[in-house]
Formats: sequence, C-alpha cells, structure tokens
Amino acid sequence: MGMALFLPGCGELREPPVTQHTSLPPSTRAAVVDRIEVPCEYTITEFSPPGPDLNTVGPDFDIIGGVAALRTSETAGHVAQLSAHGLYDDPTLRLASKTPLLVRRGVTFELRVADRFHDRVALDYGRAGPSLRTTFGPCPSETEWLLFTGYVWVADPECITLEVVLPDSTVEARELGLGAPCPADL
Repeated sequence: MGMALFLPGCGELREPPVTQHTSLPPSTRAAVVDRIEVPCEYTITEFSPPGPDLNTVGPDFDIIGGVAALRTSETAGHVAQLSAHGLYDDPTLRLASKTPLLVRRGVTFELRVADRFHDRVALDYGRAGPSLRTTFGPCPSETEWLLFTGYVWVADPECITLEVVLPDSTVEARELGLGAPCPADL
C-alpha cells in the first residue's frame, strides 16, 4: 500500500538560517557557503506512517540511519530530472533537482556533499542559498516525520554522492542520479 505526500506551499520566512562561508576559493564558488542550519519552521508538512512501523515512509524513499529519508534513483526507480535556472552566476550552480528530505522528529543530523563533489555540487535547503553541508533538527513534532523541500545543484548531469552524518557520527552515503544514471541504475 503506497502513501501519498501532499506538499502545501511554504510559509513565510521567520528567522534566517545560520551560515558559514566555505573554505573553497571565493573566485570559484562565491555563492556556496560551507554550512547552514535549517530552522524546524521550514518544514512543509508533517506525517506519521499509516501503520505501527514508524520506519515506513513510502517506497520511493530510502531511510538512512533511522533519522532521514531521501529519494534516490534506486528507490524511486528513475533518474531525477534537472531544471536549468539562472539564479546564480556560478556555472557550477546551473542545474537543479528538487530533492525532498524527510527528517525524523527529535533528532539532529547533517546532510552533506561528498568531498569529491565539492567543486561542482551544492545543497539548497533553508532558503539561505547553496551550501556544502546542511544541519537539520532536533525538530519537535506530534508526528514521526517532517518533510523539507530543497534542491541539489550540479554543473552537469551526473551521478553524485550525498552523505548523512548520523547522531553517533557514523556517515552513510547515498548515490543520486541527477539527469544521469548511477552505476546501480544501469
């Protein structure tokens, strides 16, 4: 049995996310900051699974370490679509894929771009612009999961790796096919 997620419009800004500038040279990635913290108020919806298993979120999401769920091309069964945007002058921020993220209530974790992609991939959650790392939580909620919407920016279509740093500092990596398949998808 599938589960439908309804994505209502985002609310107004309340307080700006905390930003830190990246260590990359400003001339190459001036619009990308190192890290942002996304306020819990930026969630667009909350929900609990329809059954007793709180680790069920939907067949196209991959639950990572019990704290986050991300739609990958492997779990969704298709490569994510990219859209061209002219928001930034940086050529590495040319294409974006809308990438929803489910966050478990009450936990803190970091979503980050794997090191080997720092020169051409960025996250865009929290309405503060692109970053290499984004921190979520702990968010209080009456429901088990909170949905945040955001984008992953790439210079060109490719298979990229995102990492989730769990509360115990364990790092779990996931591949996302953004306009191009990953090896597991072939």
